[in-house]
Amino acid sequence: MKKIKKILKVYLIVVGILGHVYVLWLGLNLPLGFDRWLHVSHAPQKAEAIVCVCGGLMGNNLPTQRGMQRIYTTVQLHADGWAPWVIFTGGGSGSLSEGEVYAEVAGWLGLPGDVVLVEAFSGSTAEHPKNLLKLDEMGIERSSSLLVVTSSVHSRRTLMCFKKQGFSDVRMITGYRAKKKSEKVVRSLRESRIKTYKPSQKKYNDFFFRLMQRSGHFWNAVREYVAIVWYWVNGEL
Repeated sequence: MKKIKKILKVYLIVVGILGHVYVLWLGLNLPLGFDRWLHVSHAPQKAEAIVCVCGGLMGNNLPTQRGMQRIYTTVQLHADGWAPWVIFTGGGSGSLSEGEVYAEVAGWLGLPGDVVLVEAFSGSTAEHPKNLLKLDEMGIERSSSLLVVTSSVHSRRTLMCFKKQGFSDVRMITGYRAKKKSEKVVRSLRESRIKTYKPSQKKYNDFFFRLMQRSGHFWNAVREYVAIVWYWVNGEL
């Protein structure tokens, strides 16, 4: 019994120390470090298609926050003419595929509907490159030049999956803002039409907000490492 109590005491002390380090590290906005290897980002070049890897849905068939960033990046790339076609790839477990939802939201942001293709059957990162090869509408080949849009923490695994399927000309894009000065395309250029509107001084950068935001990033990074190992064990990387 004494041995068990001693082990439990040591365990609680270790957990307490690690917990405090975790909270302070994230809340003080110190760099994680271990997530750097996961980030792969290239400058865009002219390509045959922009491929937006869907990043899930939340309630009411709307994209997640990560998904919205991917959609916006995709719209920005097309607005600057980096590729003539846009492919949204992603299945899902609901009444609509992620690909369909993402394509619809991209239309709200100004992407022309006649340049869009949807691949609605991929259920995992490893399936996206496989199913792109089956798109009859465009005839994607392993030598096709593609700009693949995803989140930064998800970029390494995505690139590895495309390489595993033999794609030789893939560039990972994790963020981009169009050079055009049109507020219809670049939302950060928009200004309020309400004449009496004045921006407040409120900022979302306090300790607890950073802790909340960076905790999500921390565990997404941990999940990516676990997923990469799992894919490797199953021969998908």
